Amino acid sequence: MGWLGAGCPGESGEPADPSATSLGTITHGQTTSGVIDDTGGSTSGPTGTTAVDPDSTTGPTDDGPPGVFDLPPFPDLGSMPPVMPTCDNLDMLGPTSIGCEFWAAAVPGAGGAGGMGWGISVGNPFDDLDVTVTIEDLRGPGGTLRMFHQFVLGPRQSQIVDMNGAVGGVIPNENHTVPAGGLGNNVAFRVTSDSPVTAMQISPIGGAPSFVPEASMLLPINSLGQAYYGMGYGSGWVIVVATEDATTLNTDAGVQVLDAFDTYTFTPAGGDPTGFFVGSDKTVAVFSGSSCTNVPAGAGWCDHIEEAVIPLAAWGTSYVAARHPHRQPMLHPAPELVYWRVIAGVDNVTIAVEPPGIVPGDQIALAAAGDWVELSSAQSFTLVAPPDEPFMLVQYMAGGSTVFNATSCTPGPAVGDPNMMQMVPTEQWLTSLPFLTDDSYAMDFVILAREVGTQVEVDCLGAVDASHFTAIPGTSYEVGIVELDIDGMGGEGGCVDGQQFVTSSQPVGVMVGGYDCAASYGYPGGLSLDALWEPPTDPPG
Repeated sequence: MGWLGAGCPGESGEPADPSATSLGTITHGQTTSGVIDDTGGSTSGPTGTTAVDPDSTTGPTDDGPPGVFDLPPFPDLGSMPPVMPTCDNLDMLGPTSIGCEFWAAAVPGAGGAGGMGWGISVGNPFDDLDVTVTIEDLRGPGGTLRMFHQFVLGPRQSQIVDMNGAVGGVIPNENHTVPAGGLGNNVAFRVTSDSPVTAMQISPIGGAPSFVPEASMLLPINSLGQAYYGMGYGSGWVIVVATEDATTLNTDAGVQVLDAFDTYTFTPAGGDPTGFFVGSDKTVAVFSGSSCTNVPAGAGWCDHIEEAVIPLAAWGTSYVAARHPHRQPMLHPAPELVYWRVIAGVDNVTIAVEPPGIVPGDQIALAAAGDWVELSSAQSFTLVAPPDEPFMLVQYMAGGSTVFNATSCTPGPAVGDPNMMQMVPTEQWLTSLPFLTDDSYAMDFVILAREVGTQVEVDCLGAVDASHFTAIPGTSYEVGIVELDIDGMGGEGGCVDGQQFVTSSQPVGVMVGGYDCAASYGYPGGLSLDALWEPPTDPPG
């Protein structure tokens, strides 16, 4: 182990078929090279090539400054102290959710109220190091790399960058929104830093006032893969972002060829993107979700959901289904239902579920790779498959009307709305990791999954005591929740929104989210992305 959307009340959407299954494939991509133009800050390359300089994210060449990361030392270093992560040594330390290069895309959504823009948030996890962050696209002269925004983050600082929208942003009046279907030429962004950072995208910025927000943890380039399965709820999409020229995708919907900064939006024939396979011959980033969906089908309100999809190679065989907070305990003493989907990574997956009674027979059987099943439960539980049967577990928050049927959000109670959040396999848990929270929600929280006896600290709170945790019957696991912010007044201890840090005596699972009136977001707070197996890059069958 290493260191390291909301809809307006009254809206409705198309119902989903919870019994449907779908199959698909994806291929993997890489970055291209170019030459830095020192005079203009942009990057240019040979005619006919995409200009992306892999050295532009290079960090210090020494072992790095003292920091808060708890990384294992390199092999054969003997009694020397641990090596701190830099942009030079990240590949040697193994893939995690921190990095120096990320790819982002303004996915199709229902549109923020008042033209609110789409944003990228970056956090500096170091205690005593400034980090320079650069955001680029491929819209410079002659199709060259354009550096249009650069900023410095002080120690433990984070910043949300409003990219574009009807009300402004750093590139106002430019349309980078990924098309609802087909090719998006030069619409993606590259985010680089001179030291490792955490990053997320927010679609759109604004929390509850936007009505349809969601967020995705961005995965660094060295953590991306070549095979993915999509996920969503109801009608949706799978978006592939190419990080290198001449990237060939092999998917359930056929073959496509992309260049770096291009995207391709697949809308599966059956509507639901869950189980749609994408394969690639080079490293790619994949985003999946729905522009506006109802969870469960027919429940208010419609909201945007999205995730930056974890590569298939990083899927595990053991998960703790750690539910999100009980949203309105004063109105409903019994916790509300949480919805889940389980997606098979290979054929013939058999999963044991604890405690008894969550699913019929306490077991889930999925016949083919890409098959999935939906279930709901008011409590947390565990899922375990044999070591050669990987799968993914995805959590969905139910629509706000299932908690409180508000008629207005001016003001309105923090009841949340649909969001989608991948769970972290226990094989990919970490003992320390940084993560980010948005500052525009009434409630922000971190979900902690641990084995009994594990000591956990959140930097803004200190030790998380036993009163925070609830045991999962019949297992050795517990789930706890720490409130990081309540109505903008701060949360437990000294917690406030922004850059956060978790450490633990044994590996833990960390999931992050927030909610407001008819609005919510959620994503895995951080994880290792080790390749646990080698998936195919061609579609099943």
